[in-house]
Amino acid sequence: MNVTVFYDYNCPFCYIASRRLALLSGEFDLSIEWKGIEIHPEFPPEGAKRGRSVKSLIVRETMGEAAEEGIEIRPPGFAANSRLALEASELAKTVGRFEAFHYAVYEAYFGEGLNIGKTDVLLSIGERAGIERKALADSLERRAMRGAVAANEREAAVYTVLGVPTFILGNFPVHGCQPLETMRTMIERALSRL
Repeated sequence: MNVTVFYDYNCPFCYIASRRLALLSGEFDLSIEWKGIEIHPEFPPEGAKRGRSVKSLIVRETMGEAAEEGIEIRPPGFAANSRLALEASELAKTVGRFEAFHYAVYEAYFGEGLNIGKTDVLLSIGERAGIERKALADSLERRAMRGAVAANEREAAVYTVLGVPTFILGNFPVHGCQPLETMRTMIERALSRL
């Protein structure tokens, strides 16, 4: 079954849902297409300062779900602009390193508190994920994957995606980070409709 996932790197629920979907892809024959969209284009390239109350809220809302997936969410004191990270992920797809890069970005941001809006951070993440540094640097400098992210955003508009994560299971939309068992049931239901 084809599954389209709309995600953004500054969303901790996307991180959790990505892990759950990866687990379920081992149980079901899923062809997953990842579509990064920028949910906060208003954040400046250097990021936006985040108050303690927002950090506490993120931890409170994600702690239980993240622990179920073996993830510790430690939001940094800023909200990153994710546009360059999304463009880098599109390059990662072209060189067969998307999955490694995808999870490394989430870990860098929510685990290490790194600013994923900065080119040098993305180059380091890319190297860890097995992407040639020069190829990624050239792509980011030329903004070569800007059009791919814009195409993702146009497709999200067609599906009326209002937030992330959003999954399109076949033709069946699922909004938000669902518990593992709920996702399993929804995939089974979508498969039964094929």
